[in-house]
Amino acid sequence: MQRILVLGVCLTLFLPVVAFGGDFNMQAIVYPPLVYADQGRLWGVAPEMVLEIQKIVGDGSPLRETPWLRGYEQAQKQPRQALFAIVRIPERERLFKWVGPIFGEGDYFFKHRGSPLRVENLDEARRVERIAVRKDGYTHQALAARGFTNLDVGPTYESSYRKLVEDRVDLVLMGERTYYYMVKKAGLDPAEFERTDCKFGDSAAWLAFSLDVPDETIQKWQHALDSLKENGVYQKIMERNFTP
Repeated sequence: MQRILVLGVCLTLFLPVVAFGGDFNMQAIVYPPLVYADQGRLWGVAPEMVLEIQKIVGDGSPLRETPWLRGYEQAQKQPRQALFAIVRIPERERLFKWVGPIFGEGDYFFKHRGSPLRVENLDEARRVERIAVRKDGYTHQALAARGFTNLDVGPTYESSYRKLVEDRVDLVLMGERTYYYMVKKAGLDPAEFERTDCKFGDSAAWLAFSLDVPDETIQKWQHALDSLKENGVYQKIMERNFTP
């Protein structure tokens, strides 16, 4: 899964990026505020959540940053892989084993603020000239699966946002909560983006593991995450990272 104001973070967690040396090759894809990376440090919802789970299950694998396509392909082809956090959709269901969700939101089409374009339903979205997507990202796969043929494929979400601001595309599909953080990370003003009335659907970010990971391990991680939701730790992590 494939989406999020200066953060008023109290107790912000920073994790050093070090070489793989634990049970898993654990990689994180930068997607604020789920994952931030800067000068060898990772923080945000997913790193904090993973560290709390590791305390419970007794895993010591370090978490490091990876580019999207490299991490996505590696998690499918190599053993003992863990990729955090990606959107779980039917097109990816059989590619990984899943733990989650760690976050969910509604996804809407956004346009450049001030654009006269009116998009109120999916049929109207299908008729615009160009919708920017990241190659093999959640939005690319999900829109293609729904029959969208007007996709402008680029290497990163940041490139999609810049295309919209520069009026080189008509729409970008983004999360109603995460878009603000993603746009800010790209060095753009969130005020340049305007949400349309067209909701594509709901999505959720999960922790994805390679298929060789034992089901027993997946169950332990899932039970640990469930316990964080029950004891209030999960909510505190969310509040820290989504506080303006």
